[in-house]
Amino acid sequence: MTADSKNRLGAYKNKREKYIVVPFLIIIFGFFMLNIIMPDKTVSVSENRTLEKKPTIQDIKNGTFASKFDKYYSDHFVFRDKILRTDRMFEALLGKSEVGNYYLTKDNWILGKFPKILTNSKLEEYAGAINELANISHDAGKDVYFTLTPHKTNMLKHLYPKFVDNKESIDINKQSFASHLNQNNITVLDLDEDMENKFSSKERERLYLKTDHHWNGTGAFEGFKLMADKMELGLTDKQLTAHFNKYKTVKCEEKNFIGRYNSNINMIVNEKEYPEFVYMENQPYEYFHSDGKTETKIKEEDIFAISRDKKEWSYGGAYIDGDKCNILKIRNKNALTDKKILVFRDSYEAPTTLMFADLFSEVEIVDPRNIQNIDMSYKEMIENSDADIVMFMYNSFGFDDMIDAMIDKGIK
Repeated sequence: MTADSKNRLGAYKNKREKYIVVPFLIIIFGFFMLNIIMPDKTVSVSENRTLEKKPTIQDIKNGTFASKFDKYYSDHFVFRDKILRTDRMFEALLGKSEVGNYYLTKDNWILGKFPKILTNSKLEEYAGAINELANISHDAGKDVYFTLTPHKTNMLKHLYPKFVDNKESIDINKQSFASHLNQNNITVLDLDEDMENKFSSKERERLYLKTDHHWNGTGAFEGFKLMADKMELGLTDKQLTAHFNKYKTVKCEEKNFIGRYNSNINMIVNEKEYPEFVYMENQPYEYFHSDGKTETKIKEEDIFAISRDKKEWSYGGAYIDGDKCNILKIRNKNALTDKKILVFRDSYEAPTTLMFADLFSEVEIVDPRNIQNIDMSYKEMIENSDADIVMFMYNSFGFDDMIDAMIDKGIK
């Protein structure tokens, strides 16, 4: 090979290396810049965990900087969510029954994992908080109910893979919690047992959403009837039956429903389902937002089915989101009773909101996760309310999280 040929070959190799190296460096630098520019997320919904925070100067001093930075970078890598979605899709295509924090079973059911057993110290803390509020309510002449609504996880155990353990944890937690409550002041309504006794396992499937963790409108209606039947309202069975026979059901199939469970695993399950609304016609509801001192009249469309004009809707967007319950009052002069009720709720209450308003002349709805701007303690909310009844209405799976939210704000 001549010197000229060697020079030409060397020049070609140099040019080829530049074509390879320069784009590679641009890609690496681009990802680096995107990772700097993109804002950090605090939680990963699909993984149900808190993401690693940026390491600090203190981490340098104590020698943990390198390990924390590695975890931080892994948690906040750009396009991480898209990579996770692809991974979830491959897991589903391979027929895995466990994908992320969920189980995928036949007929497109997405099922959550069972909770851990609560410690005795936690049970005492939670029961102590509710007992304290029950004492305040009792001293103010109000009846108190703690209603455990039947969570999907507990009602559909038969759909879970056989290898899943810890299936009794919800029953253990709620029964242990109830045993710590002062039942001289509190009536515990455990609707799980009633739902299981009234409906077969197959019948219970039609009461819950496949891609979400909630009951559907029909499930909420059936649960509400069970609850009303167990309360001391001065009503006969005949009166309640006649009242509930007036309800109608409609399924809205005009747009897609986005289930929380499916959203958490990046919408990999292709299941079309729609919210159901169980309602009574021609009721003269009046709606108000209250801060404990003043009331502001509001329109129904501002709080119910707020996603009605959007292309899709979630559970909260179809029924009512917790941030609309701070504090929500509904009055109905045609209600079945003249009693008033104050309800501390979680999202399982959402489809039953107007059912409460059909039964009680005044309903106050409070979501403990959405009252940061309400300058009142729980004690003041109870004492300032005209309610005859105070109800804590939390699902049998997550009642501890709701009481945690109450404790965080401060019971008194």
